[in-house]
Amino acid sequence: MPCPDLGALRASIDAPDGTPAPVRDHVRTCAACADTLAELHRNAELAAPAIALTAPAASPSPAAVEEALTRFEQRRARLAAATQAHDPAAEAPATEAPEAAGTPEAAPTAIPLRRRGRMARVGARTRAVAAGLVAALVLAGLLVTPGGRAAAAGFLAQFRSQRFAVISLDPAQSSQVADVVGGLVQTGVFTGSAAHLQGFGEPRPVPDLAMASRIAGFDVAAVDPSVLPAGVERTPQRILASPAREARITFDRDRALDYLRRHGRPDAKLPERYDGTELVVRIPSAVVQQFAGRDGGPALLVGKAGTLGLTTEGGASLEELREVVLGLPGLPGETVAQLRAIGDWRTTLPIPVPTDQVRSRPATVDGAEAVSLADQTGRLHALLWQRGGHIWGVAGVVSSDEALDVADSLG
Repeated sequence: MPCPDLGALRASIDAPDGTPAPVRDHVRTCAACADTLAELHRNAELAAPAIALTAPAASPSPAAVEEALTRFEQRRARLAAATQAHDPAAEAPATEAPEAAGTPEAAPTAIPLRRRGRMARVGARTRAVAAGLVAALVLAGLLVTPGGRAAAAGFLAQFRSQRFAVISLDPAQSSQVADVVGGLVQTGVFTGSAAHLQGFGEPRPVPDLAMASRIAGFDVAAVDPSVLPAGVERTPQRILASPAREARITFDRDRALDYLRRHGRPDAKLPERYDGTELVVRIPSAVVQQFAGRDGGPALLVGKAGTLGLTTEGGASLEELREVVLGLPGLPGETVAQLRAIGDWRTTLPIPVPTDQVRSRPATVDGAEAVSLADQTGRLHALLWQRGGHIWGVAGVVSSDEALDVADSLG
C-alpha cells in the first residue's frame, strides 16, 4: 500500500486498537513511516506538559470556587460603578424595541442597544488598557503577571533593558499581583489609549526574512540548518514580524489616592504634580522564526527583538512613580522585596517565573548572561538573553542542550 498520510499515522497513536492492519503492516516495513511515527509519538509526549500548563494543578474546592465567584462579582460591580461615574450617558434610556429583542418575555431583560455597544467598547478598552498596563509595569520593573521630554519638575528617569532578573512567583503571589493590577485598571488609576495598546506584542506573518528585517529595522539572519535538532524542519514554517511602537498610559492622582484610602492607606499623600504623568512604553520591534516538527506542528521558535524602554512625561519621574506602585497595598511582600533587591532597576528587566509551572536557572549563551527556563517535566526548554542591543530567545519542545546549540549559533 502507499504510505499513509499524517492523519492516519496520528490516528494510530490516539486509537491503536482501531488501526487498520494494512497501516500497521506498512509501518513495520517502511523506514520513512516508522521514523515519522516515532516523531509523532515524541511530539505527542512533549505536547502533553505544554497543554498541562494551562490547567490548575488540582481541581478547586467548592469554597475556593465560591470565593472566586465573589471576587469576580466584586470586580464587576467596581467596574460598573466606575463606568457609570465617568460615562453619564450610560444611564441613557434608549432601549431596544420588544420586537427586535425576541419574544415578549425576553424583552424586559434585553440589554439596550446603545448600552450594549457601550459595554462592548468599555470591555475592549479595559482589556487594551490592562494589557498595556501589565506590559508597562512588568517591563519597567514596577510590578511582576506583566526619548521623553524633561519633566516640568525634577528629572526624567529612564529605563532601558540590558539584563534580566528572575522574579519567582507562587500561585498565591501571582493571584495577588493580578488582583492589584485589575483594581488599578478598573478604578481608572491608570488609563491608556486603545489605539496605542491594541495588538500589543502581536507580530504578523511575512513572506521572508528580508521583509521581516525591513519591518524590524535590524538584520535578521537565517538559522543555520546544521544546528537544528533532529525532527525539526530545516526552513522556517512561518516568519512573524512586528514594528517598534509606543504606548502611553496616564496616571490619575485623585483616583490613586482614592484607591489607596479604600485599601487601608487613609493617610496616603501624593504631590499634585504627579497627576496626568504618562508612562511612555517603547515597545521594540521583533521577529520570530517558527520551525515545524514532522507532524507540522510548531516545534521551535527563534526570536530577536530590540530592547525595551520606558520613560515618564509629566510631573513625576519614573523612580517616583515606581515607588508609588511598589507601595500599593495588596502586593506580595516577597515580590516587592525581590524587585527592590535589583541593583540597577533602570537597566534590569524582571522576568516573572511561576514556580508551580516553570523552573529557571542562570545560563550563558556565547559569553552572554542568559536565563534558562523549563517546564516541570523538563521537556519544554527556553533560553532568553540580551546582547548587542537586542533581546534574543529560543524555545521549543527540545532539550536544553539542543536549545543552547541553536542559541550559540545566532550572531
